[in-house]
Amino acid sequence: MGIFNRLNIMPTKPKGKPKSSHNKESEDIEVGSIHEELEVPVASELVFRKIWKIKKFLHTIKKRDLLDSPEFRCSVNGVTTFWNIAVRFWKGANGKKVTNPLVICLNLTGCETEETGQARVRFQFGIFDAHIKHWECCPISSVVLNLQNNKELLSVGYKSLGILDRHIDSEKDVRIMVKIQIIQSDEEMHSLSQDMARLMILEDSKDTLIECYCDSENKDCQKAPLKVHSWIIKTRSEKLGKRLEQYNDEKNKGMKYLLSLPEYSYGVVNELVRYIYTDKVDCADKYASKLLPISAIYNMQGLKGLCERHLIESLTPTNVANILLMADQCRCENLRKAALHYCEDSDEIKGNVHMPGKTLAWRVMEMVNPDLFMEACESIGSSSSNLDSPGTPGGSWSD
Repeated sequence: MGIFNRLNIMPTKPKGKPKSSHNKESEDIEVGSIHEELEVPVASELVFRKIWKIKKFLHTIKKRDLLDSPEFRCSVNGVTTFWNIAVRFWKGANGKKVTNPLVICLNLTGCETEETGQARVRFQFGIFDAHIKHWECCPISSVVLNLQNNKELLSVGYKSLGILDRHIDSEKDVRIMVKIQIIQSDEEMHSLSQDMARLMILEDSKDTLIECYCDSENKDCQKAPLKVHSWIIKTRSEKLGKRLEQYNDEKNKGMKYLLSLPEYSYGVVNELVRYIYTDKVDCADKYASKLLPISAIYNMQGLKGLCERHLIESLTPTNVANILLMADQCRCENLRKAALHYCEDSDEIKGNVHMPGKTLAWRVMEMVNPDLFMEACESIGSSSSNLDSPGTPGGSWSD
């Protein structure tokens, strides 16, 4: 960290809320409490999303040496976990508090569970860009925890975040988000998705060979060609199923069909196969933009939605033009709207679009889709976004 040293980064127990002054009559009326819990087939598919709004941000961090969010609860399938987000500060070489960048910590403050066990927790921080109404998300982190009944405070992870002018809204507030996904080991092991992942690996009973081109990152694909079950291809995509051809090769006697996809690389097709079997994609950062056109061609709505969600979260001034053009070509209306909203009130995008600073991506859009280019130009500098919601009191939470 160079000249920076960590200051008071260890988590501290958040102060409890003061007891409300009920009169005796109200105490007699109160006979119980409501406990919220979700029941889902597979808890690992559930993502909790919490937003912490810090009121009068600059004033608050100037006066405070540390800052803890209200405690929040994530309850699902008999397991209740309690969490908070904490703001901590680095120290400079002179020993004084450094208010930018901040250290954002995720703390587990307690757990209630019927059965103890190990779980993998995936979490992701984000900060709201108030100028273009868009969340800027950090990379996803993962940690394995032992979930058992206790009230011990545990620091799960942290990120260093720089707070810029665009993160401070008109009310001088800042919004920080955290997404939490709790994957219980035993449950995940026996989920449908994991059973299908094991089926994808097993060579027995596979009857279809997939033909694609070998890219530089997968030079061994000739030695281990992709093989799948024809029934799952037909089930998941009628259009892909119609591309199955009769196949007969003495070297691959078990193969009855050939699925020829020579226009796609081995890596892309491998992730397509993973989605077909498990509803999941590894390395979405790398493959979402390549899988989205495939999902549109073969009418795979689930894959289309997965790619759209990831691309919306990965919008930047440098890639928004390419993503907008792709969204329009693939008829992804949600992604298209998000990209147009992202263009609003961005000086960097203005420089990328207007001459003489027009970048290659914007020049291509202007040539191949002038109507879309004009719509994007009209959005740039506009403040008509309807993604913003009315302000709520400082220190509040929303899901």
